[in-house]
Amino acid sequence: MKAIVLSTNNYLSFPSRKQRFAQHLVSRGFEVLYVEAPVTILAAARPGQRQKLSRWKAGIVNQGDGLWTASPSPWLPFFKQYERIADHDAAVYYRWLCNLPGSWVQDAGLVLTYMPFVPRALELIGAPALYDCVDDHSAYPGFINRDTVNRLEMRTAQLASGIMATNETIAGKFHSFEAKTSLIQNGVDHRLFAEPAIAWLASQSALQRQRKFLYVGAMREWFDTQLVSAVAKQYPEWTIDCYGDATPSVRQELATCTNIVFCGNAPQTAIARLAGHYDVALIPFRECPLTAGIDPLKFYEYSSAGLPVVSSRINALGVFNDDTVRMASTVEEFVEAVAQSMAGDSLEARRWRIESSRRFDWSYRLQEFDRALEAIRLIKT
Repeated sequence: MKAIVLSTNNYLSFPSRKQRFAQHLVSRGFEVLYVEAPVTILAAARPGQRQKLSRWKAGIVNQGDGLWTASPSPWLPFFKQYERIADHDAAVYYRWLCNLPGSWVQDAGLVLTYMPFVPRALELIGAPALYDCVDDHSAYPGFINRDTVNRLEMRTAQLASGIMATNETIAGKFHSFEAKTSLIQNGVDHRLFAEPAIAWLASQSALQRQRKFLYVGAMREWFDTQLVSAVAKQYPEWTIDCYGDATPSVRQELATCTNIVFCGNAPQTAIARLAGHYDVALIPFRECPLTAGIDPLKFYEYSSAGLPVVSSRINALGVFNDDTVRMASTVEEFVEAVAQSMAGDSLEARRWRIESSRRFDWSYRLQEFDRALEAIRLIKT
């Protein structure tokens, strides 16, 4: 049986939930086509993105072990503003899929989609569909009309045989489809992050201050520079290592904080080796509709490395106590939470966090994914 994964990320961008589920489908006997994020013709006006316009010409790329990837041909812009354009792009998307070698559309037994923008394509494909909603897509900035995106998403939910959501906030959007909605949180490769941290802890007789904080992830509109700046100024002799892409505006706003280090992108394996050596891990997000609906992967990674976590208020993290994550609403509260997290930290506390975070391992999330597939009668467990 063949499965098509309609993603909002490129396959090799970073190890994500989308990759995990695609690879798991292979393990369940599917041949999988992972369709990478689309670009619009506006990429021609952006020097850093022009090369993306021709990625589709490479056709299908064999990633081995029953998984292939492909990048779609360019779309018209403004599909998040006008439903008619979204349907036009979806039809183009469908025709592009039909023309790929391998009879993917004709033989598709499942479509796993992360995009709410292409219900028309789902109609045309006609295979059972699972919609995995990991973000509030209507809350993103840019050329977007919230009502348009929400209408497209409800059409997608109506067509889908099953819906998965990463947290209660996201699931609440689909209250009309409660019977076919599953709550499946994000996860972590627990062993990858835990083993280096355990080895480092075993070498310590007491927890020593390393005088450094950690942030991992993109630094864009949702990244709260005020919070990070306040921590940097409160601890001027400490460093804040930030791994990931940072927009020019973020860099400019933090330019006076010389102890903030923009480390760029690093492989997840490299970050996992280093993570346990930090004093506190940060999730400094602006409070907005987008961050209200997220379930940050970085939280599960930080916890698996034993780190105390300080975060802005994020609904999905509200179920955890202060020993796992301290949340703050203001700059002052955030800085105080950093101090409290360090004051309450110890070798024992770190070992406890590592052990308790085993329940976040992807192996448990994949079992829940299997149950979602079983519910639409695609596999038997």
